[in-house]
Amino acid sequence: MDLTYACRRFTACALALASVLAVGITKPVTDARADASGAQALTVTRAIALPGSQAYPESMATDPRTGDLYVTSFSTGAVYRAPADQREATVFLPQGTDGRTQAMGTEVDTHGRLWVNDADGVSVYDTANSRRLARFLSPTPGKSLLDDIDLTPDGTAYVTDSLLQLVYRLPATTIEDTIASGGTATLTTGFDLNDVVAPHPEGAITLNGIESDATGTYLITADMASGDLFRLEPATGGVRKLTVTGGSPISADGLLWEKDQLWAVQFGSDGISRLTLSADRTSASVASHVTDPALEHPTALIRKGASLHVLRSQFGSATLDLPFSVARVSGI
Repeated sequence: MDLTYACRRFTACALALASVLAVGITKPVTDARADASGAQALTVTRAIALPGSQAYPESMATDPRTGDLYVTSFSTGAVYRAPADQREATVFLPQGTDGRTQAMGTEVDTHGRLWVNDADGVSVYDTANSRRLARFLSPTPGKSLLDDIDLTPDGTAYVTDSLLQLVYRLPATTIEDTIASGGTATLTTGFDLNDVVAPHPEGAITLNGIESDATGTYLITADMASGDLFRLEPATGGVRKLTVTGGSPISADGLLWEKDQLWAVQFGSDGISRLTLSADRTSASVASHVTDPALEHPTALIRKGASLHVLRSQFGSATLDLPFSVARVSGI
């Protein structure tokens, strides 16, 4: 596996974390730990197994129509699918599909179309037959790292560029026109955060996870390098840094926004944080934070049914816990 991306993750996290991630631990399949008071703090259980010994999963998304789960592989570019009632995923898009050698952010829209990011573009597939429907390209191929993606209720897509501190915007009309023609289009900048993202080493991963609220009024994106969170307002193009209290910087990878709660997984510290957002989404307080090596360098989290599911990437781990997996987490 090309470890460049994993190394960049460690570099970004080191800017905000006081300690260095320990690797080489043999990870348990199930892990329950207690906090200082003796109360159970976290339970991590393997929920869905991923095929192969080189998956190194990056992102996941649920089909809102069927409940099927899709998981991307950073190391191979494959995409896996686990039907809603099954505990083992199979290959949906093989490695190398459409020349892709890495796959990152993913979403499934209300039409059953699967979105898959790679470094330089976003491909859209029909989940019924795996046919590629469209391709959206970075305006600066070779200089971008298209990391995460979110789809808002009005059909707009937002994509973070972790190397250029940009959030690209694809309006619904552009998406539908491009899919109808089966062609390609170029991503355009929706938000430029270069003036607000903290200084960082060249090549460090900055903007990563991105999530909108239920109405699409606001989005929140995370700067993995500094630990900052930013509120984006599509209606005005405004960008505002959140004031976060009650804990350390939120060096978040994946985000999950549920009503007034924002969940964040932290790759570099094997952590999960739950934050309570203010009504105007300009501030947040850390309501809960846990760390556990059983999370195995988490990169994404979703709500699947009544349970919180976390993707265990194992990027940078000297000892692998196979099969790669999606974990069910409780206790936070």
